[in-house]
Amino acid sequence: MSDANGRWIYSAVNLNDPEPLANRKETILGCVITFLIVSWICVSLRLYVRFKIVRAPGWDDLFVGLYLITMTAGCISICVATNYGLGKHVLLLSVPTIQGFLKAFYVQNATYCSSTAFIKLALLLQYLRVFERGTTIYKITFGLVVFTSLWGFAYSFIAWVPCVPVSTYWDMSSDGKNCYGYGSHYPASFVGTYESHTATNMILDAIILIVPLPLLFKNGATTAARARLIALLSMGCIVLALAAWRLQTIVETQVATYPTRDPTWYGPISILLAALEINAASICASVPIFWPVLSSGWSGIFVTQEVKITHESRYIDDEDRDSLTRSGSMHSRNGSESQISIVESGGARGNKDGKKHYRDSFILRQVDPLRLKDDREQPSAIRGDSIGDEPRKWTKF
Repeated sequence: MSDANGRWIYSAVNLNDPEPLANRKETILGCVITFLIVSWICVSLRLYVRFKIVRAPGWDDLFVGLYLITMTAGCISICVATNYGLGKHVLLLSVPTIQGFLKAFYVQNATYCSSTAFIKLALLLQYLRVFERGTTIYKITFGLVVFTSLWGFAYSFIAWVPCVPVSTYWDMSSDGKNCYGYGSHYPASFVGTYESHTATNMILDAIILIVPLPLLFKNGATTAARARLIALLSMGCIVLALAAWRLQTIVETQVATYPTRDPTWYGPISILLAALEINAASICASVPIFWPVLSSGWSGIFVTQEVKITHESRYIDDEDRDSLTRSGSMHSRNGSESQISIVESGGARGNKDGKKHYRDSFILRQVDPLRLKDDREQPSAIRGDSIGDEPRKWTKF
């Protein structure tokens, strides 16, 4: 609600409303902490695989790390806000308590804007490692990287600097003349900033979700690969659904200002959905990286050695041929041999020197899709050739 001059006004018309489930402290803490732990596990496994197993970190891992920092700070600020009136009516709170809530919410909102940009850039840069350079889909993805970077910087700046100085944001005595966007004291500017960011965030989520769809119909794709991609797209749909739900709550309550301005009462559902959305997005970005390694390692727990028994028969002379007619208790020294060998099947395979530094052009292109050509790089070891008249298969040394 606002007055004739377009400024905020407060009302007690909602003091008798029943308490929503999302306003309860145990609901907020339970959901936020649980998803935070799951997100940390998934991102940690992703980074471990990239740095320790395949030893091929890229720019996407950098943005996942930045996301992890901002996301953790945002989730902590939500938990802290429950001690400063989050879930209660703002008219029932003291001025120091409201100031404490505004400080916690300032951190939550700013880190959310940054986290959404970081996780989107991580996904797009991850796509660039898969798509062939020079193709249309590669160029589209690169364009999305540029647009998302500008989008994320703009909204993050507005969120981190909503007022000049920033402390004006939680100063209850301020007239708001030096505030704008997320810190504006005028409903039109304030609501418009939140709604525009939430709407564009959801649209970008949808675009990023459909970018890898061509891989689903690519010739030569195995059934297992298609199944994994479908599972990933299903997880992305969950993120998109959470973003759409959050947009609906923001529009319905006009950013916790309708039917009256009560941010601590109407805000919890939108804040909670923001935390769930961004944590679910990190899971989607991490599972495709660590799951193949985890699944192969899991099978190795149960099958560590495979026993292979071979039997060979050979005939050197007539004496050995005659030995075939001997009784079962008589054995020829040269007639047959049995061999038992142990075949390791649970351990790692490949080059024993795991720490060898490669400057192979193919590997460098997968690690850093944005790099310029380096004179020191070696020709790719992935090639096809032929011996004589018989073609050889593609071989990676």
